[in-house]
Amino acid sequence: MGEYFLPLILALGGLIAAFMTYRDIRLGGARYYTLEREAMLRRAMLTLLVSVILFLGSVGLLIYRQQSSQDLSLEPGVGEEGVVLATITPTVFVEQFPPTATATSTEIEPTATTTPVICRAIVDGTSGNGLTLRDVPGGEELAILPDGSVLTVLEDAPAESGGFNWRKVRLVGGDEGWVAEEFLTIRAPCN
Repeated sequence: MGEYFLPLILALGGLIAAFMTYRDIRLGGARYYTLEREAMLRRAMLTLLVSVILFLGSVGLLIYRQQSSQDLSLEPGVGEEGVVLATITPTVFVEQFPPTATATSTEIEPTATTTPVICRAIVDGTSGNGLTLRDVPGGEELAILPDGSVLTVLEDAPAESGGFNWRKVRLVGGDEGWVAEEFLTIRAPCN
């Protein structure tokens, strides 16, 4: 009973504050002038706030005590009022039939992989005319690449045609073609 005493007192205090609020509002109807009525309603609002706080405090205290009593009952070996309880855990031996084979470790050894080298090139030295991207070395024109365009040089072997060395490249958008190597500034480490 002692654990419920404080929450009951708080709830009773909240009930009294709520009753006082109702009484003040009921008595103050048309009896008072406007300023007195406003002051009386402010007092009523304050007592109503106190009532709500007291009710919430009592409910919160009850919930807290309920949780703490459940936590104590869940601890192994502790009963009410500090009495130590013995816990017995049954041991069951189950044999599996047919016996299963034990798993062996199959570790996979890592293999060394080579990281591909990406060669980049920049279109340079066309005097503002741009570099022609072609479908094959010396073939049909696909696009004109302005100075400063960044290209990826592909691993295909350079080809010679029409007095130029040609390199296969990929544009940033993914299009591929051949360009004259003389108008590229290729960044190391490319072949």
